[in-house]
Amino acid sequence: MSARRPWIAYVGPVAFPEGGAAARRILGNAKALVAAGYDVVIVSGQPPDAQGCMFDVAPGIRCVSTNERDAEHLPKALRYARYALMGASSRQWLNAQPDMPDAVILYSGYTPYLLQFIRWARRRGVALLFDAVEWYTAPTVSNFLASPYLWNTEIAMRVLIPRLDGVVAISRALEGYYRAKGLPVGRVPPLFDPDDIMPQTPLDDPDAPLRLAYSGSPGRKDLIDIVIESVLDCGARSVVLDIAGMSEEELRARAPLKKRGGLIPDALRAHGQVSHARSTEIVGQADFTVFLRSVNRVSTHGFPTKFVESLALGTPVITNLTSDLSDHLRDGETGLVCAEPTRAALGAALTRALASVRTARHAMRDAAREEAMVAFSYRAHVSTLGALIDSSQKTSNRKAFSI
Repeated sequence: MSARRPWIAYVGPVAFPEGGAAARRILGNAKALVAAGYDVVIVSGQPPDAQGCMFDVAPGIRCVSTNERDAEHLPKALRYARYALMGASSRQWLNAQPDMPDAVILYSGYTPYLLQFIRWARRRGVALLFDAVEWYTAPTVSNFLASPYLWNTEIAMRVLIPRLDGVVAISRALEGYYRAKGLPVGRVPPLFDPDDIMPQTPLDDPDAPLRLAYSGSPGRKDLIDIVIESVLDCGARSVVLDIAGMSEEELRARAPLKKRGGLIPDALRAHGQVSHARSTEIVGQADFTVFLRSVNRVSTHGFPTKFVESLALGTPVITNLTSDLSDHLRDGETGLVCAEPTRAALGAALTRALASVRTARHAMRDAAREEAMVAFSYRAHVSTLGALIDSSQKTSNRKAFSI
């Protein structure tokens, strides 16, 4: 890394580089910031691994581990008390640097990290931004009241983040919310490096079943049971679903298989937890990826990384429209739109996929990759992030001057 270039600290409790979608989000944005003229230090709150406390990631990008998450082994009460102080080690590391960063971007961490950095950034004259990628909620008021984590995120999203100098927003919904608060905002979806993720060509066997892929941990976001039911409705001779991120034991525990006695039919193939490289191989070899999500605050304010990575690999997507997907999922071109997140609607979409000729699928693969290059390549968002850092620094200077 150059000693002459200005630099930005990307700070949060995320493991890096093996931190899933969160780590890939940070890396994509970091590459765009490097292209905008900054060096980037990713200040990861995870414990150091075999690579050590500090290591180079890519040209202009370095990672340092500050071991914020050192209480995982403690009883719950002590663990919560320690979480309340998270961010302190990262702040102290920054404080010890001979030159302050031009900006600090916080990713996750929410209230504890924000409380550590807001005053520090103002005293140091450093622009402080937040990378907003989600807005979790609870299905009921009682669920919300029982979750300190959700209290923490609500305080952060509604009270603390509006006090910052800028926001990187993953979706139009988050962009609009923080613009209305008077903050500089740059809308940046999940990004990828075209040199790292290349389109793949699946085996061209006219007699093979339609090959679908799902990658990820369903949690509460993805309606994987509806996907499983719809695939089983089609039968193994017509459709096969490869699932990366779920073991056979976990698959047997899902409701669609429990009512079938726990037997895994030939139409379903569970690959378990796999590396990101293996996941991209599974997705890249599929005819379509498929996932469904309910339309709610979580899906509206977030943006599915799996959608971006599928298009980047040249694999069209079958899903319902949430977040900003209507900007990128063009029915019959970059994938197939499922009218709603239901078994009947997905069944209709799969029927259309089965009826599509191979030439049409090849055309969709080309269109998917082209859309990814235009909308999600990190190079397409260099000016957005560069302008946001500039605006946030001006906001920081005005706030400092008004004190």
